[in-house]
Amino acid sequence: MLKLRKKLLMGLAAGLSALLIAGCGGSETKKDAQKNGGDGKKMVVAINATFPPFESVKEGTQDYSGIDIEIAQYIGKKLGKTVEFHDMKFASLVPTLQSGRADMIISGISPTAERKEVVSFSKPYYFPMKALVFKKGAGYKTLADLKGKKAGASMGTTYVKELKAAGGIEVTELDNTPLVVQDIKNSRLDAGLFDSAQAAVFVKENPELEMVILNLPVVNDDTFAIALPKDSKDIGKINDILKEMKSNGEFHKILVKYLGEDATKQYEAAEAKLDIAKQ
Repeated sequence: MLKLRKKLLMGLAAGLSALLIAGCGGSETKKDAQKNGGDGKKMVVAINATFPPFESVKEGTQDYSGIDIEIAQYIGKKLGKTVEFHDMKFASLVPTLQSGRADMIISGISPTAERKEVVSFSKPYYFPMKALVFKKGAGYKTLADLKGKKAGASMGTTYVKELKAAGGIEVTELDNTPLVVQDIKNSRLDAGLFDSAQAAVFVKENPELEMVILNLPVVNDDTFAIALPKDSKDIGKINDILKEMKSNGEFHKILVKYLGEDATKQYEAAEAKLDIAKQ
């Protein structure tokens, strides 16, 4: 009886050990799977949902909407995957992708040389023009007009770099663009630098503000592209889908939905003249 009990205990211990080993292995496999797009049916997209009309969220919900949101959903549909959005601060997007907690970033992110060192990018899908937003009557027309003034932009964006490069401007970095707008309205900032499409939305929502589109060249660091893990094999697929969206009119429909017909026509006419958009 004692021998039988000893054998049973030994067997139980071996079984528990096997389960623990299997559990550890299963956890590691799940982690590895997440880094490679989960189980193949889910696509995790990192966003900063404070950037209308590209991405925004209804307060207190996970009801995301915007140009980038619909691009992500179209890509997910073409790849046969369910899209799951993870909202976070803009400065956290790249680290999240690097850590394997997201499969891609579609959030008005520019393919700068610094970012290209750690992640890979698709071809640009949007070529934003820059605009200043300020209180009506301020009359700013160029960055030079802001010398000796206070101006802000969203933390970690190329707009911050642009303001600093202009020189003579006291630059403030804030967590998101709505905070920049709020500081302009409260006179804590004289102006903010934004994408012109986003600026149009903010001015529409805040009648006391106005905007001016800056006559600046559009370079690669200004464009919006999709970020994927470094050296991802899916870059070609994503580029093909983006090309399809432009050729079949899907991208045009999305722009019209969020920018309006007139603004979309103006944007598409301007994009057609850009050499960088023909590459």
